[in-house]
Amino acid sequence: MKNLLGIGTAGCNVVSQLSKYDSYASYYISNEIEKTTKYKFSLEVATNPEEYENMDMKKLHSWLSKIKDQASVFLCGACESTGITLRALEKLHKQGVIMDIVYFMPEVEVLSDTKTLLERTTRGVLQNYARSGLFQKICLVSNLELESLAGDTNVYEYYNQINSVFTSTYYMMDVFRNNKPVTSTFKIPKESCKITTIGISEINGEDKLFFPLTSEAEIVYYYGINEEKLKTEHNLFRTITNNIKSKITNNTKVSFGIYSTNYENDYVYAEYFSPKIQKIALDEEAEV
Repeated sequence: MKNLLGIGTAGCNVVSQLSKYDSYASYYISNEIEKTTKYKFSLEVATNPEEYENMDMKKLHSWLSKIKDQASVFLCGACESTGITLRALEKLHKQGVIMDIVYFMPEVEVLSDTKTLLERTTRGVLQNYARSGLFQKICLVSNLELESLAGDTNVYEYYNQINSVFTSTYYMMDVFRNNKPVTSTFKIPKESCKITTIGISEINGEDKLFFPLTSEAEIVYYYGINEEKLKTEHNLFRTITNNIKSKITNNTKVSFGIYSTNYENDYVYAEYFSPKIQKIALDEEAEV
């Protein structure tokens, strides 16, 4: 069973959606949790990130000690409670937990100056930590990109609606990774390619990524195809292979796996890998 850890409101909301699947053991750290339990840690309410950075970590360290072996950590850098993120991740690292990070980038243009700086700093630090090998990888996700794929949204359910785009994709990619493909050309990504994003695609369509990743060095595709279609559709393998070949460049390697499903529709998912720190336009403006 895969361990998921949500830190802050945004991270906890995503993990809560994923908790409906039996594949995951879900843990939560938030100042909106009223009482600490085995799977939930009630964080003190603080007015700024510095208070979280300086808080006594004994209780949290004790609670974190129950997470063993592996954890996927979900968070948004604009939440004040992510001030304890680096200290919590340091504790997990010291107890031998292998981690990967899923980072949700909010709509930074509407954040206050303080939260904009907090978000940019957190995103940059976590990417550098991933590149240094502290984490297996960091997956970047943009709320704006999720919204563009969610279709019509409403104010009350906005975050649930955009999060569902991510969680359904994340879960299905985990399903494929833990099952044997009919055929594949998978290989282990380069050690330097620690910055990633995921997205959806079509057999003959364009990729719709959850973050505008640049300088991708490797792309991995997961094709979920109806079993009967795999048996009866002529030249499907050639169609998929030609599509893969069209994406290969001197700088980008591409691999894929084809999986048999009982679903009526086909599902295609993509994961992009880059060795380079990802920045957005506002980051560049701030450096000028």
